[in-house]
Amino acid sequence: MRIDPRHLRKAEEIFINGEEFDDERREFINHMNTVDLLAVPGSGKTTALLAKLYCLAKNMPLEANQGVLVLSHTNHAIEEIEKVLKPLCPQLFTYPNFVGTLQSFANKFIANQACFELYGSYIHKNDDEMYFYEVGRFFGSLVYSGKGIQPSNLKNKLFGLVNRDFVGSSREKENNILDFLKNCSYDFEGRKIKIGNTSKLTYSGVNRNYYLELESWKLGLLSQGILSYKDSFDISKRYLSLPGSIDLKAILQHRFKYVFIDEMQDLDFDQVQLIESIFFTEDSGTVIQRIGDRNQAIYSTSSLNSEVVWQTRSEIYPERFESDLSLSNSHRLTPIIGSLVDGFVLNRNEGYKVVGCSNRDSIAPHLLIYEDESEADKLKEKYISLIKHYGLEQDPKNVERGFHIIAWTTDKEEGSEKWHLRKLFPEYSRESKQKKEDFDCLRKYLFLFDRNKKTFESVRKSILNGIIRILRIENINLSEDLPRKFRKSTFVQLIRSKGNGYYENFKIRLYAWCYSIVVEEDYEVVFNDYSSFIVNDLADLIPGFRIINSGGFINKDFDFNSAEIVENNDLGQKTDLLIKLGSVHSVKGQTHCATMYVETDYHTSEIAKLTVFVKGTRKRPDFIGKNPLFFQEQDFSHLNKVRSNETLKMMYVGFSRPTDLLCFAVRKENVEHDLELFAEAGWNIVPVSD
Repeated sequence: MRIDPRHLRKAEEIFINGEEFDDERREFINHMNTVDLLAVPGSGKTTALLAKLYCLAKNMPLEANQGVLVLSHTNHAIEEIEKVLKPLCPQLFTYPNFVGTLQSFANKFIANQACFELYGSYIHKNDDEMYFYEVGRFFGSLVYSGKGIQPSNLKNKLFGLVNRDFVGSSREKENNILDFLKNCSYDFEGRKIKIGNTSKLTYSGVNRNYYLELESWKLGLLSQGILSYKDSFDISKRYLSLPGSIDLKAILQHRFKYVFIDEMQDLDFDQVQLIESIFFTEDSGTVIQRIGDRNQAIYSTSSLNSEVVWQTRSEIYPERFESDLSLSNSHRLTPIIGSLVDGFVLNRNEGYKVVGCSNRDSIAPHLLIYEDESEADKLKEKYISLIKHYGLEQDPKNVERGFHIIAWTTDKEEGSEKWHLRKLFPEYSRESKQKKEDFDCLRKYLFLFDRNKKTFESVRKSILNGIIRILRIENINLSEDLPRKFRKSTFVQLIRSKGNGYYENFKIRLYAWCYSIVVEEDYEVVFNDYSSFIVNDLADLIPGFRIINSGGFINKDFDFNSAEIVENNDLGQKTDLLIKLGSVHSVKGQTHCATMYVETDYHTSEIAKLTVFVKGTRKRPDFIGKNPLFFQEQDFSHLNKVRSNETLKMMYVGFSRPTDLLCFAVRKENVEHDLELFAEAGWNIVPVSD
């Protein structure tokens, strides 16, 4: 198949105002075979992908009525694709095509059926929050064996196995066990449990009671349809390894002629392996194009630290794939910011270079220096003054892109000495920015719903989710004869079964809650009636229901008034500018007008992880190795590899967001010995107290 030049020209009119795609983008758009595309930040890869999908949609139906599969790691990326393309080519979002996240693809086409056939239940809850709650409840039920006690010895065994080489407090060791239970994989055929992507086995033993108890607990969750996100891929891989799965693979290969994976660097090992096992086989006719930037791999823990999850086709099969495609020109970044960002490149394939080619006025990066949290207001004011100094707020396009303050570490436990975003800006609320269905207290269900929805749908859904969470905590099933957990739909069916009058009264009450929350913002009034319904009415509705385990969950405090102020994480109440707060993770993929990256402590500060200390004194970095903060291609062979690698990726993502102004906010104690080096490299040095 070839891309029709007429369709490509129309795509240029739609997506880039009639200008022409450059040679790099045209090569990708016209390439119709399996290939990997490596793209620098701001290179327009998403726009090029949208143009390619548009051109493909104009040729639908494809030969043999085959379809296109478009996948990404996050809902946000998929929503952006839908927002742009659905009005232009709705056929792309109907059978035989599919546009969605890796998670939704795995669940829809494999995991849901796998869960039913392997464990007897369709997926009921595929959510880490709920799964981690179940992990905590299970671990809390275990007891250490001792004199006069004859349990399975599981807790003792876990304590020893997980913490074999770990030195720390008992609390830290128990947290390690919880992390193990949350992230381990189960090989039910081999009766083994393992961690990570290697074959390293933590332990196994079908004849050992502690193993059998852990396996029984896991199977119990699966039989109820309670899965972590990771479980979806684990059971999908298990299902596809069965003899009959070859038919499913053939069906999927026949249905999808083209597979496009955006933000490929964000996929975990299990996700990569799942897609490869389905579509990248010897007899597959499916074309797979994987798109992304390995230097922006900050979601996967293994990728962030050191392991390269995404190896390109030409790296693995050089005899079959001579070279990968690349987009090196960044239309977002100015030459000076592009030069700075290029120094943070960790994985540099041949020809890969960040080239800032924006024709906007080139503003040098600014190093904002402050003493401590007492100067947080001055730091914010200085950032705003710089935005106004350059007149950035006068362009509506700049205002649309936004002015952001971001950090690697956004929060820490109360009283922690580590530096984090909320230490400077207490109004930051990480949770209010997330689209979640389950929370750690009942009050949050009335506030942390999806406010982008223009109807009562999202708050209604959240209210019902809160009720379902209570029923789960109290271990209430549909019936004694049917040990299945309630869902929103089955709970509403139960209401209906009580008669039309009861059902109508409940609908009126539910509507009143929604209206009072969204329109009148009477959160506390609604909570009192809502919690009263749960404590009193559910006892009449469900025989045997009592509040035994969920009292703390119901009564746990959440300050509606304080949360209301920070719903948009905005620092612009006292100014005419909206300054948005967020993590580096939350802004990945975004384009800002101005970005202030605040240095924080993830183990230690970013500067500390890029600098060598000898006998308590900082050595000048240019004497011992190149440092990207000084516009040099990094050389950290002398540093902790894991810490320096993760720092490079995080700063690469954070520094590559703005079209105009980049600020780096640092504590004076971290840079006072190197200010001359920063100035010589091209930074504008700005003490916020001046």
